[in-house]
Amino acid sequence: MPEISRLGTGDKLIVNADDVESCAGAGEALILDLHRRSAAQGFAIVWRDRRGLAARTLRIFDVKKYLNGEAEPANAARHTRTADQVGRAVADISGNLCGQLAFLGEMAVSAVRLIARPGRLRLRDTMLHFERAGVDALPITLLIGFLLGVILAFMSATSFRRFGVEVYVADLIAIGLFRELGALITAIILAGRSGSAFAAELGSMKVNEEIDALVTLGLPPMVFLAMPRVIAATLVMPLLTIFTIMAGLLGGVLVLMSLGIPATVYWQHVFNSTPLGNVMLGLSKAAVFGLLVGLVGCAQGLSASRSADAVGRAATAAVVGSLVLITVFDGVFAVLAYILGI
Repeated sequence: MPEISRLGTGDKLIVNADDVESCAGAGEALILDLHRRSAAQGFAIVWRDRRGLAARTLRIFDVKKYLNGEAEPANAARHTRTADQVGRAVADISGNLCGQLAFLGEMAVSAVRLIARPGRLRLRDTMLHFERAGVDALPITLLIGFLLGVILAFMSATSFRRFGVEVYVADLIAIGLFRELGALITAIILAGRSGSAFAAELGSMKVNEEIDALVTLGLPPMVFLAMPRVIAATLVMPLLTIFTIMAGLLGGVLVLMSLGIPATVYWQHVFNSTPLGNVMLGLSKAAVFGLLVGLVGCAQGLSASRSADAVGRAATAAVVGSLVLITVFDGVFAVLAYILGI
């Protein structure tokens, strides 16, 4: 910083930090370095810091000891009062909610524009995310689906054997997987595996100022980055759900065959207990769950702050938010299915 090196006694350095929202390690190091130069060269520093980030850094570090090479970070001031914590939590939740609604509105507008001009969609990026979220997730999806079918078969067969109706375990597995568990388990896998990846990727791009570069070039991040991920997650969920259900049914038939029930009887009960309404209900759930995972993951990634810690928090928030919305919408589907008699 050649301009600062020319400052001396009687000079004044004005630092405008009013627009700075957060201060990571590099920013704290800059603040301390400016005070070190101020003590060595004799100039004064005037901070314009309405959020108090510089004052907070100076409270954490004893500046006099730091200038003498004896600095040890002190414990940062913590807000331990209940009213203070509740107020900050309410402010954070309201701000996050407003940000999510703004993202949803912008995404809806981008989707309408994309319908009018489908050529703007980057099909190559969409297929790449489809492969990462679908094909790459197939092994873990098949494994969990198979184990789910085995567990359901063993647990239900133990109870059904008391009444001599072990064969109806096939009906229970088929109804449970097609209506509820297939889409739900697959959505949880997608949220933990791909939703967090979406948030981490976009958060890292924001930290590296790649998103700012896209905006400078006139490329909207919603269409260029978020839309391919959301479309890929929405399309891949029904396919992964089908593989999960098939793996679960295979696990169930192996268990019942070990209990002396023929495979033909098992598959006959599966087909008889699986009307088209159950299949369409499960696939509809899967598509909605995939849409939710894609939206939450992209929203958290694009709203992350410019620090490594913020990227980690965005990935965590993407998984938690996806699971909460999946549970809520699963309940909505259950109520609608009951009302419609499906």
